[in-house]
Amino acid sequence: MTVTSTVKLNSLVDYVRTAIRDNYFLGILVTSQAQGRLESQGWSFGAGKSTFALNFAKHYIFGGDFEQVKRHLISFVDELEPFLAPPRTPCVIIDDMQIDFGKHKAHDYELRELAYYLTIARPEISVLIGTCSHRGMLHKDFREELFHFEIIVPERGVVEIQRLKRWIDFYNPLEIKERYDSRDFKFAPFPPLLPEEEEWYLQWREQRNRKAKERLKIFKKEEKPTLKKPTVHEFIEYARNECRIKADDYKFRKLYDRFFN
Repeated sequence: MTVTSTVKLNSLVDYVRTAIRDNYFLGILVTSQAQGRLESQGWSFGAGKSTFALNFAKHYIFGGDFEQVKRHLISFVDELEPFLAPPRTPCVIIDDMQIDFGKHKAHDYELRELAYYLTIARPEISVLIGTCSHRGMLHKDFREELFHFEIIVPERGVVEIQRLKRWIDFYNPLEIKERYDSRDFKFAPFPPLLPEEEEWYLQWREQRNRKAKERLKIFKKEEKPTLKKPTVHEFIEYARNECRIKADDYKFRKLYDRFFN
């Protein structure tokens, strides 16, 4: 018996429109550093990932309305919460996901819960678009569970579209295999943002980066108060009177030299 699908989805846009119209959830990750089928310049940042994500959402999800793109652009976990409630959101864009959804949070149990909640969040979000340098930078449960397409930007102005396919190994059914199928490989040029859109995004990113820097724990370390070094006499008196240690002075001096000199 042969079963064929009655709906043929031929492009990324077909998937996006189907997810919005028919209550599916679609994850799209935009990367640049890891090379796909097209030769890549390998840039981590500045390759045009955000430009593509914003332009794609503007034209194919929000009907050319960049104001809607602005309202649905985030970078931090706490900014996602308002979209996880009715009414249904057609798209959320998480720019530079590695900031708050990165591998550095591998042991964050709450973030793992969020990743799995998003797999059932289709009533709230239709399309999730994320950007990062490469998939390996993301928290395991985000990079492995959420995305159906990876859009690789080998150089500014060009994208490579790869659909991630998963299938069951019938000899080891607990193992789910995945790969990019060359038959689904496509590439296409994409335009830059309009000057006013580019200016807004650069200002938004600058504010976002300041917020990200303020959250860095490495800059929040409190200086430990320095203890005043006692004199030999104070040390001996404290050892004898407070600690009730009985010993000759030369032994206390030897101990003092060991710890303070």
